[in-house]
Amino acid sequence: MRKLPYYLVLFSLLTACSDGGTPTCVGPNGACGFDGLTPDPNRFIDPAANSNKHVTRMIALNDAQVTAYVQNKLNGYSGDGSDDYLAIAQTALQIANGESVSGVEADILNPAMYVVNSGLYVVCSGATDAAACVSDWGTENASLLAQRLTELRARADLLDISSVDFATSTGSDTNLTFSVDASGKITGVSVGGTDYARNGNSNTFTNGDSTLTYNSGVISQDTGILSYSDFGVYQITTGGVAGNNIPFAGGYETQKIAENDIQTAISSDMTFSGAAVGTVTNSENQVLDIADNRASLVFSKETGSSTLNANFSNWYNISVTKDMNTTDANITFSGYKGPEGYQVSSDVSGGTASMNIGYYGPNPETGIPTEATGLVGFSDGGIDMSVAFGVK
Repeated sequence: MRKLPYYLVLFSLLTACSDGGTPTCVGPNGACGFDGLTPDPNRFIDPAANSNKHVTRMIALNDAQVTAYVQNKLNGYSGDGSDDYLAIAQTALQIANGESVSGVEADILNPAMYVVNSGLYVVCSGATDAAACVSDWGTENASLLAQRLTELRARADLLDISSVDFATSTGSDTNLTFSVDASGKITGVSVGGTDYARNGNSNTFTNGDSTLTYNSGVISQDTGILSYSDFGVYQITTGGVAGNNIPFAGGYETQKIAENDIQTAISSDMTFSGAAVGTVTNSENQVLDIADNRASLVFSKETGSSTLNANFSNWYNISVTKDMNTTDANITFSGYKGPEGYQVSSDVSGGTASMNIGYYGPNPETGIPTEATGLVGFSDGGIDMSVAFGVK
């Protein structure tokens, strides 16, 4: 058997000890047990965020999480500074995003510079025009700043996941919402007025003899991370009897981008890729679960229309197009591959569907989205299709 070079083995051990998540090393004092290698003592760990990742990969941060992150990043900082850690976090985000920090007081700006990069603080904290110095430093260190922006968005940007109403295929009165505790950990979910308490760090929630399982499409279909929205299906099991999968989708209103703004901002069509999951119910009330982890969505620069394409291995290939600022859509079917009893009428190759889409991004003011989630519904001749999708 071919042996790995020693440096690759060493790299793998180092990775195991500092993977940026919950430590996997369980030796004395957190040691990995490999020649004294230990985790970085200054590595920031957010137990609530790590727990939430078992439910959703959306960024979800409250005051306590952001404060803890900033305090961790200020380890070693010896300058003057405010204890307004949320203001420091927002200023650090501004710096990393290339925004002007002119007018920011020194007791906020100096620690914010340190949070971004200690070298930036050394160079600019004593400058006559600190804001101009920060701008110049950012230009000279664009690659480093881009890396810091990614981390700061994931650790320092307040985003309250309990504010998100996830729409479901069953109607607006059954929107799904999360509840969180003071640490930022997801502790419960509510659907249609019924509250379910979370079971430990899992993706299941319980109310009496009923259990709700939240299956994020980002996790189950491996779409790649969606930061500001989520989609998937949830299922309620009562008394040991599992109900149907119910598609859902939604995201942060603060990060949402209007379709008109997208059409104005982009210079050519935008193509997104991801996944679609859902169900098909036939006239005998039998249910077929469907999924495609290579779905695509195209936003047209010329017309502002959105077109979702999904190829389900056990049903049809579908193409769904809606015009800008409407939920009415046209759907076409081709290449049936499913079991008997789930086909649309023989004389139907398409029809009218409903389609709701939310486009999201880190800087909504730019009009440029980085991800989208939504729901598609279709009914005809005893066939009911309900699909959630997520793309980036």
